Amino acid sequence: MTKRAVSIYLTLIGSLLILVLGLYAASFLNRKPDSASFDSSHAYADVQTQVTFGARIPGSQGHAQIREWMRTELESAGWMVEIQQTERMGHPIYNIIAKRNTEPPQIILGAHYDTRMIADNDPDTTKRNEPVAGANDGASGVAVLLELARSLPDNSVPVWLVFFDAEDNGRIEGWDWILGSRAFVEEIPVQPQAVIIVDMIGDADLNIYLEQNSNVTIRTEIWSTAEKLGYGKQFINQEKFSMEDDHTPFLEAGIPAVDLIDFDYPYWHTTQDTPDKVSAESLQAVGDTLLNWIMEQTK
Repeated sequence: MTKRAVSIYLTLIGSLLILVLGLYAASFLNRKPDSASFDSSHAYADVQTQVTFGARIPGSQGHAQIREWMRTELESAGWMVEIQQTERMGHPIYNIIAKRNTEPPQIILGAHYDTRMIADNDPDTTKRNEPVAGANDGASGVAVLLELARSLPDNSVPVWLVFFDAEDNGRIEGWDWILGSRAFVEEIPVQPQAVIIVDMIGDADLNIYLEQNSNVTIRTEIWSTAEKLGYGKQFINQEKFSMEDDHTPFLEAGIPAVDLIDFDYPYWHTTQDTPDKVSAESLQAVGDTLLNWIMEQTK
């Protein structure tokens, strides 16, 4: 082979290598995140951020701030955000709805973002008129949904993330429980195959029992997924509580729904429901389980 032929051959090889490396680099830069990349440290930071807004009582400054913050976080993760603005019992309701596209949802994941206006369960009777920080009761569910917004792959089944307003002020004059989710079911005409509510799932000592009213088929699937992932200690395969929660209006409408809730929480509706009572490990157990269960529905 002549020197000229060798030079041409080496030039061609070099060009081919450059092309291959360029394609690899483009593929690397445009790759989708790992479908199992739930980041509990990010989720825990989101719990802390929510608490810094102060009380998220409907009508308060903290309530308005968290709505804008959630919108920013969701849009940054590539989700379209809509606000269902309505009214119940004379109170404005703002349900935050996040979706990837215009397809109707096959799965709805929901959590409430408001906090209770009085700590009426506080052991210190002098604090019972103070607002609740809501680190677990409110912020933990929101944090899991936001991190799922960042980690769910684009090719999952159609999912809506719904952040319900006005869930937590029942047993107070002029209010009732679950106003936001009732408004959603009454006004938004969708028929998902499953609705999963996450509420109070950040407790450092996490014990999620089977909620008695929840759809048996779906809860069995979720608990099975948790067991396979090594979270059997957190997802306890026994019935314990019968809850009125944001899943209730869906069940009443004939829509299969499940409530993931740890109601064995000693700081419920007290001033001590603060971020130090929440753990990233608990958020990881719930986030991992839901992420994997959703992808199982995608297969």
